[in-house]
Amino acid sequence: MTEEYMTMLQERICDVMQRYEKEGNPNDAMILDCMLRDYEAKQRLMMQNEKLKEIQSPFPPGQG
Repeated sequence: MTEEYMTMLQERICDVMQRYEKEGNPNDAMILDCMLRDYEAKQRLMMQNEKLKEIQSPFPPGQG
C-alpha cells in the first residue's frame, strides 16, 4: 500500500459520499460504510508497518 493508493481510496470515498448526499440511495450508505472501514483498516496496517520498521532498524531515527 502506497500513499498514492490511499489517496485514490480517499477520492473514491469522497465520490460515493457526494453521490449518497445527492441521491440518498441506501446502497451507497452501505458501500460507504464498507469503504470507510476498509480505509481505516489499511491505515492501521500502514502505521503498524511503520512501527515495525522503526523497531527493526539498526540505526536510531535520523541516522538510517
